[in-house]
Amino acid sequence: MISRSDSADRPGHKGRIGMLVHATYPADVRVRRQAETLAASGFEVHVICVRPPAKSADFSEARTDAVNGVTIHRLPLRKKRGTTFRYLFEFSALLLLGVWKVTALHLRRRFDVVHIHNMPDLLVFAGLPAKWMGARLLLDVHDPMPELFQENYGADSRSPMVRALQWQERISFGRVDRLITVSDPMADNIARKAGVSKEAVMVVHNFPDLNYFPIRKNRARWPHDDGRFVFLYAGTVSEHYRLDIALRALAKISPIIPGVRFQILGNGPALKDVLSLAQELGVPHLLEVLPAVSMEKVKDYMAAADVGITTHQSGIFGDLYLSNKVIEYMTQGLPVVCSRTRSLAEYIPEEAIFFFRPGDIDGLSDTLVTICQNPHLVQARIDNAQILLTRYVWQTEREKFVSFYSDVVRAPP
Repeated sequence: MISRSDSADRPGHKGRIGMLVHATYPADVRVRRQAETLAASGFEVHVICVRPPAKSADFSEARTDAVNGVTIHRLPLRKKRGTTFRYLFEFSALLLLGVWKVTALHLRRRFDVVHIHNMPDLLVFAGLPAKWMGARLLLDVHDPMPELFQENYGADSRSPMVRALQWQERISFGRVDRLITVSDPMADNIARKAGVSKEAVMVVHNFPDLNYFPIRKNRARWPHDDGRFVFLYAGTVSEHYRLDIALRALAKISPIIPGVRFQILGNGPALKDVLSLAQELGVPHLLEVLPAVSMEKVKDYMAAADVGITTHQSGIFGDLYLSNKVIEYMTQGLPVVCSRTRSLAEYIPEEAIFFFRPGDIDGLSDTLVTICQNPHLVQARIDNAQILLTRYVWQTEREKFVSFYSDVVRAPP
């Protein structure tokens, strides 16, 4: 027999939430931010996730765990980077294990909401049994799968794989009660494909949490050391983020600005290619790969750098993508140099950032020289960016997010 949710019985208890994600927890920042916000607001939150890629002292292997009021259930499936076949295996296994785990937890005591984080979108089928038994089903679209595949593989929209991804997207959108995503351009894209109004798609931005990225004001000096400029990239090292462009531009300006250095705080499938390129260009001394750190320590590396950089490409996916790293750099008082994509141009005005045309190595080189030679211009951009931070932080999103969730819980199944 299904036990009812105790939302109405426990004072201050607002509902019982189950989240399913193909990622490790608490490493996934978006999922962690949402889960901890809901837990702190009086919801009972359970996150069902996979195990980390490899055994490490930095990641828990426990089947059941608790972090900051969130209960974690780790499935017997390890996330690994690999071939397309490996990803298909993981997605399929997670769907089957997710059906079992979500349903088992729901039968133990009813979920009010089952919140699915893509990729893949088809994970919504893991929440259907719970939906049939009264839970509301949400799909949180972190990345649009057809567009991401097209950009990563140069595929045509008529290719069989793209059509298959579009099919799984449509069928998934049609099975949920509400859709959530990360930016306004993404909401436009989803609304068009789902056949709903943009207002029907909830936007929950990946803005930085001030608990992890407190705003640093009145930086003592810029740059930290005279004649030395540290450019930092923090995030996943994949082909989409085009760190080859950053390295080529820095190599090009190093004779003009001999003190430039490029730090990478992150890992990913393209890291070996970046290291090989540094050797090929004869500039391995410009590049420093920093050790992996917890989210709590990322801000310290940002604060120790001089410029935040992101060189992601534009295109069918890139123009939908809103880099949360740009805002994180700004919280730590860094000037930011960034590809001008449709999404970022909608959010960040020219006077608060250093834009360059995506893929333009010469344009990026000129921008980097401008930054290094014009500290007063840099300070003006930093000051303007600080004004944006009154709106572009998680603390401005959380009230909207919690209110949305309360409405979903109260809505009839």
